Amino acid sequence: MNHRCPVCSYKFERETGFFFGAMFVSYALAAAEMITSLVVFWYFIDFSPLSVFAIIVVIAFLLSTINFKLSRSFWIYLFYKNKV
Repeated sequence: MNHRCPVCSYKFERETGFFFGAMFVSYALAAAEMITSLVVFWYFIDFSPLSVFAIIVVIAFLLSTINFKLSRSFWIYLFYKNKV
C-alpha cells in the first residue's frame, strides 16, 4: 500500500498495531468467500466433498492477497470517514 494518499495526502500507516483489527475483517471476508464457495460447489453444482475442499483451499489461497489489501482499506475507512 502507499504510505500516503496521492490525492489528499492522508497518512495510511498509523500507529503500531493499528491494522490489528483488519485481521478480523480479513477473517470475515475469507469465511464469507469459503462459505459461498461451499454452497455453490456442493449444493448447486453437486461436486464431491473432496473436490469442494480442494476448490475452497485454492480460492482461499488465490484471494488472500486481495483480502489483505481490501481488509486494510475497510479498516482505515472506518476511521477516515469520520474525519472528512
